[in-house]
Amino acid sequence: MTQFDTFIGQSKVRFVRQIGQSKAAVLCRFALILIVLGFFASVAASCKSTPKTPSNRLASVIVTNRMPDEIEAATRTVFEKHDYELSPRRDGGGAMVFEKKGTAMNGLVYGDWYSGGVWERVKVYHIEMEPGSTLVDCDAYMVQEHDDPFFQSERKPYTSRRHVYQKLLEEVAKELERK
Repeated sequence: MTQFDTFIGQSKVRFVRQIGQSKAAVLCRFALILIVLGFFASVAASCKSTPKTPSNRLASVIVTNRMPDEIEAATRTVFEKHDYELSPRRDGGGAMVFEKKGTAMNGLVYGDWYSGGVWERVKVYHIEMEPGSTLVDCDAYMVQEHDDPFFQSERKPYTSRRHVYQKLLEEVAKELERK
């Protein structure tokens, strides 16, 4: 083999490496663009404005032409369908209080290392705004030591979880429409 053949062979190897590296760089850039576009698409799809109600609570809906006992029955049905239990005690404001054991992720985000599990507590209120129009709204809490009234601590969840409770209340409104 001559020096020329060696030079050509090395050039081919360098050229192939350069082509391979540029293809890899193009593929990495393309993958990065896809990831960024996917992120923005998921954010855009999940962004919804909250319904326009006079409530300052976490989630709310307006129900028309229903009696308080009908609203309570529908609320109980929907929350029990989602594994919540109606607590025997009422909140001071007359709210229905529902509880269920939180997930392991709830425990990581809202719990601590030494206490028991975290429970979700949802307080559902219904207030007649005007004849035939009732505001149904709720506040949610992550609760540690839920069965010990002295040591329990309620923490409001991050507002990013608002959609979870809004869907529950919207389901209550749909349940009432079916009846």
